[in-house]
Amino acid sequence: MSVTAQKTYTPLVDKKPFFKHFYPKDVAILAVRSAATQGLMVFNSYVASLDLELSDEESSEDEFEDVDAAAEDKEEFVAPSMQEFSLTTAKSFGKSLSITTYVRSLEEVALRIFRPQIVSKLIKDISKSSMRKYARTSSRMTAAALMIKTGMRANMLSHLAIFLVEETQQLVIILYRRFVSRKGGKKSKKNLRSIEEGIPTSDSDEEEDTLSTFVSTTGRNATRSALAVITGGVGAAVGTVVRPGIGTMIGGTLGDTIGYVLF
Repeated sequence: MSVTAQKTYTPLVDKKPFFKHFYPKDVAILAVRSAATQGLMVFNSYVASLDLELSDEESSEDEFEDVDAAAEDKEEFVAPSMQEFSLTTAKSFGKSLSITTYVRSLEEVALRIFRPQIVSKLIKDISKSSMRKYARTSSRMTAAALMIKTGMRANMLSHLAIFLVEETQQLVIILYRRFVSRKGGKKSKKNLRSIEEGIPTSDSDEEEDTLSTFVSTTGRNATRSALAVITGGVGAAVGTVVRPGIGTMIGGTLGDTIGYVLF
């Protein structure tokens, strides 16, 4: 009697538990990463100030006047206080945690709307997926070509979550400012100057400015997210050519970053 083993297809093999990012280990890693990111930004600002100082010292004597003028315009590097650094790190940590929560929520919503086979394409782990494709095709170039579409689809929910977090933050800021202005009866400098000059003003002008800013920011966020989906997929493919797995992850991360830097 022969037994035939059949492979069972598990479409949601890469799906993570909903509350996994709240596990102590994951929270600790996210906190360290947020602090390291902010520290790197401060260090980058410090190095940039050093580069400007070195360029001033290497200038010729004929350019002293121009250098002095540039030095007056140049802002000196001021290290943030511990309180400012902690506050910035906490904001970055909270934003990253919110994005992951949005991603998990979008995954659950997608499961209730689409079939598991479709959802599995949206929640793939690109690192593991590239390894599976490489093992199946035995060719890095072929696996990289397949990873372009796979990486783009796997990025959709993540960048949609980033867009939603940005929009939520924008709405919260607008509502908070409106609440504070109504509660305290505060007037903006523009309104105060108009009142002193006897020029009648209305709240409609401020509402139009707020709406215009909101629409332009929303369009910018949407464009950046859409572009990051594409660049992330291309980056994952390039990383797969270098090394399937870890190279795919690094390439995809760099591709995501480029999408937000370019626009």
